[in-house]
Amino acid sequence: MVQEHAPVVVAVNGSPESERAVDWAADDARTRGLRLRVVYAFDWPRYHSVPRGLPGFDVDEFARRVVDEARRRALERVPDLDVEAKHITGDPEPVLLLESQSAHSLVVGAHRMTAMDAVLPESTALRLLVSASCPLIVVPDRDPGPSTGRVLVGVDGSETARTAAEWAFATAEVRGAALRAVTVRGRARWRFGALEEPSWTRSDEENRTEEAAAEEEARRTLAEAIGPARTRRPGVRVEEVVRSGHPVEVLCASAEDCDLMVVGSHGRGGFAGMLLGSVSRNVISHSPCPVAVVRASRD
Repeated sequence: MVQEHAPVVVAVNGSPESERAVDWAADDARTRGLRLRVVYAFDWPRYHSVPRGLPGFDVDEFARRVVDEARRRALERVPDLDVEAKHITGDPEPVLLLESQSAHSLVVGAHRMTAMDAVLPESTALRLLVSASCPLIVVPDRDPGPSTGRVLVGVDGSETARTAAEWAFATAEVRGAALRAVTVRGRARWRFGALEEPSWTRSDEENRTEEAAAEEEARRTLAEAIGPARTRRPGVRVEEVVRSGHPVEVLCASAEDCDLMVVGSHGRGGFAGMLLGSVSRNVISHSPCPVAVVRASRD
């Protein structure tokens, strides 16, 4: 659930990835006229208590330095920003989940991932997708390009996608940006890895008829998904895009010239969520721009 006047929360740990997250969060908080809360959750690896007596090491001093440097970075970028910084001793995941309950959005920096991470993700950002109470923004591990004034939203006709569209329209409006709404037309009917009815068994006319029907259905789905938000925010310029292909590939290619990608997440957890994944889980690994993952209200 989005809390309109709550602060933008950014998770930091002193890494270059979290510095990029601070930059993005500070800019977004300024644009929205919101406060920025910098949070560092620190827990000694493999232990549930902070070790004492290590020569020359003071965990509180270390944590203060991390949040102070992050706060200073945010204020250097946006001098008049209202910034709160705090450090908490505890496992990062539950701390950030608790923070998400009173945040407008939660911003994290993505670490560079390997092919194995895509199958068994270990990133806190990925784990937060299934449980965060507010939209989660993942800033990619790459230097940002110049602003393009364009926000992308991926829709598929689900209630979750409509929630994402509402958030994307509001974000485009406050940024004065154009909105690119993207959907993927046609879904191959797979059964145990093979097409039930391969296209080469049908005539050219049958294939053209099916493609035209899929195109029409996709455009109708797209119009219905963004219709309510478009009516409420008529000042937002909208580009409707229908493409064929794998949803992740289509979204990432369409986001090459965008400042932000917005997608919905069904928030599947447990074993199925870890192994099967979803479009939202995969786009954050490959998107050329920051990704906002928005969940439908649990109500």
